[in-house]
Amino acid sequence: MSRVYEALQRSQSGEQPSASPLVADQPEAPGVAAAVAAAGPVLTAPEPVQPLNVSPDRLLHPVPTPEQRLVALTDPDGHGAEMFRVLATRLAHMQNKRRLHTLLITSSVVDEGKSVVAVNLAVTLAHRPETRVLLIEADLRRPTAGALLSSSPLRGISEWNDGKLTIEDSLYQLRDLPLWFLPAGHPMNEPLPLLESGRFAKMLEAVSAGFDWVLLDATPLLPMADSSSLARLCDGVLVVVREGVTRKKILNKAIASIERSKLLGMVFNQASTLNVDYKSYYGGNHTGEKSKKEAKKEAKKQAKKQASKDTEQVKAASA
Repeated sequence: MSRVYEALQRSQSGEQPSASPLVADQPEAPGVAAAVAAAGPVLTAPEPVQPLNVSPDRLLHPVPTPEQRLVALTDPDGHGAEMFRVLATRLAHMQNKRRLHTLLITSSVVDEGKSVVAVNLAVTLAHRPETRVLLIEADLRRPTAGALLSSSPLRGISEWNDGKLTIEDSLYQLRDLPLWFLPAGHPMNEPLPLLESGRFAKMLEAVSAGFDWVLLDATPLLPMADSSSLARLCDGVLVVVREGVTRKKILNKAIASIERSKLLGMVFNQASTLNVDYKSYYGGNHTGEKSKKEAKKEAKKQAKKQASKDTEQVKAASA
């Protein structure tokens, strides 16, 4: 049985967990190395981790502001939230046709809204029936997803890397949702050696095993190599593109760094949409209310028709 699974079970029952296999640079007891060598290779594939009931101090109660645009939380009946449901449905269809468990969410450059997209998508997936979601703040240089979910700094991957806590103690859960969050912790100046290490790959495999979806909010593709390195550990990549901001030349260069078989597509952030009265249609108002453009067109048509009628009346009176 996986040591990660056993530690999580002990933490739920109140028993003091033993040393975690995910703690950085943990010293071995005398004679352990010799015993392992004599016993032969150790199976390291983790078993699925059951949903973790975190302690009350690790329950997140996000209170998003309008500027943060977490529409999946603040306006679940709105058009923006519906677009994320469409995206989640398409990803679920892809998952039925191919292996799609770990999903990297990135952008070509900074300030394109990848973290906002990642959080909204994670919340949307967590609302699907019997779906457990893990959101990992994998942007270790400039983490922003944590600030969208908590007003206080959260310890996470950086502190695990420093040997200050276990990954099990870094997991948070959103209140009333099967959505867990693994923060980045304090920013790192150069995280690439960690991201390319075997230790990080094993940690990601172990912590992800018990979830239906694992989303990694990663650094932009340019100019850093972090996301390109993380992509090798993921099943698919979504690239966030901000309308009116992303330059085509830069986007093409960023996409070229991704393995073609892993590129799932692009998500347009803050994109212009058709003038659709979504809430009226789905909110129970079925009176055939027209958009402003349609109403203006109809008014012109009626005015023209009335003018033609008045002309006919004048002619009749003259005759």
